[in-house]
Amino acid sequence: MRSPALFFLAVTLAAQAPLETRIREDLAFLAGPERQGRGNGSLELDQAAAFLSKGYEALGLKPTLQRFAFVDRITRLQAKAAMGEGAPLIWGKDIDAIGFSADGVFTGKPLVFLGHGLKTMGYDDFEGVEIQGKVALIARAVPASGTFAAVGRSDRSVLARAVRLQKAGVAAVIVLESEDQPRPLAREEGPLKLDIPVLSLPMRVLKERCSGLEEKLSQIVASGKPASQDCGITFNLDLALDRHQAQLPNIATVIPGTDPKVKDEFILLGAHLDHLGRGERHSLGGEAGRGQVHPGADDNASGTAMVFELAKALKAHPTRRSVLLLHISGEEEGLLGSAHWVQNPTIPLPSIKFMLNFDMVGRLDTAKPTLQIGGLGAPKTALARAKTFAPQGLTIGDDLGVAVGGSDHMSFSAAKIPTFFFFTGVHGDYHRPSDTPEKINVKGMVIVTTLAEKIIRDLADAEQVPAFDPETAKLPAMRNGGPVRVAFGSIPDFTENPKGFRINGTSPGSVAEAIGMKAGDVMTTFGGKRIRNLYDFQEVLSSFKPGDKVHVVWLRGDTTMEQDAILKGR
Repeated sequence: MRSPALFFLAVTLAAQAPLETRIREDLAFLAGPERQGRGNGSLELDQAAAFLSKGYEALGLKPTLQRFAFVDRITRLQAKAAMGEGAPLIWGKDIDAIGFSADGVFTGKPLVFLGHGLKTMGYDDFEGVEIQGKVALIARAVPASGTFAAVGRSDRSVLARAVRLQKAGVAAVIVLESEDQPRPLAREEGPLKLDIPVLSLPMRVLKERCSGLEEKLSQIVASGKPASQDCGITFNLDLALDRHQAQLPNIATVIPGTDPKVKDEFILLGAHLDHLGRGERHSLGGEAGRGQVHPGADDNASGTAMVFELAKALKAHPTRRSVLLLHISGEEEGLLGSAHWVQNPTIPLPSIKFMLNFDMVGRLDTAKPTLQIGGLGAPKTALARAKTFAPQGLTIGDDLGVAVGGSDHMSFSAAKIPTFFFFTGVHGDYHRPSDTPEKINVKGMVIVTTLAEKIIRDLADAEQVPAFDPETAKLPAMRNGGPVRVAFGSIPDFTENPKGFRINGTSPGSVAEAIGMKAGDVMTTFGGKRIRNLYDFQEVLSSFKPGDKVHVVWLRGDTTMEQDAILKGR
């Protein structure tokens, strides 16, 4: 016998068949094989943006195209390498550069084996060996057991370890691979370019030149003790890389409000348009997933299609306040497009009174229909009111944990704009080639779209829009197994900045907020240490403890600002 809740949902769905058909068609275009996963910098991402622009024009709206720079691919201009007096290494077979590598030319630099390149929690691969001016060899993978079980996620990354080695004065870093081939040269996570070469080299290449390294790695894992050593061989390098910049699209359009008193205020509906292309970065499909199209049907063709459909409904029956529709690129690379838009808004930023973000809204569970709505920066009363619009049979959850800050609404909350985040949950196809259109619960999307429209109209027609709440804007601490020490509260801007570490805002009640830092500021010095990027900052911050006093220097435009800060514990 069918439950009353499911019967209610079935009746609702039957009444929404045209909407369901349109959503299916939009998903088929956005996440079809022709779109090749809408990778950042790809022609197919521009095709998706053009599809939306034409759709808005057909509605009688005027879309605005905003573009921003993104390094989408890296190629070798010059590449020579050899060990000692041996034959040249073959690029792409014996060796390759890693995406955040710098150029480099040198001869006769000694090789030194540094295990995993770790210096943390009583374990030190640097101890007892001279590394200044040498080429450091480190294993790619850090063990997850024994002595290494408590090593935090941030310390495990190749990038973090390479940054630490750069600070220690090595001439270059070679990452040893267990596979027979080096990792192919590709843009790595984050926009960072280091000041030293960072290379990928299969362990097999070293077997005849620096024997016994595999055994030493096994010994390190078993004993939990470092076994660093000079290899007795030198390395020669001549490397020059070219970083190609693409111009990524953001698409914005406005549905004008009907009330002259509040039509200059906006409710913003956002969804990111990009996905992973062929899984070159961020894929969870393993080695088998590399090179395969990642369609991104749920992430985030679903949210894109939902915002497009909401635009049709709101254009047909406008609200008192204006509505801004924003389709965003670069989300998968670190919220780049939303950060760029907040810094370069197409309408005055103070006019945005509320932001609703739709990211992964296509997998509503048919057995237990539950929609998560995170209220980052939204008052709890606003979230409670939003829940009242849910139809019978649909549960609204609001406990997203650290996932509440994992999408573009975070850029707006950092700008002190209240946000709602609509999300039907992570699933086994997330960031994998199997996130395909036929797996989308389109009937569930109709339910969520209908609910979202009611919430939007309530906000857009209200006498007063709920104000930003700094308490709900605080993100839960992410536990990664590392020591819990200090928090500064700066929200990072992941785009490159030649002057230092640029921030997108500050967390409410944080040290960064207390000393007066704001979105767009560029930190240059922290505790007497030069800060050039996020990774410099994370490294320096980890050396302090709660209660320490540090001097912070930053730029606001061309003006240098500075302030002492007392650090807080996490």
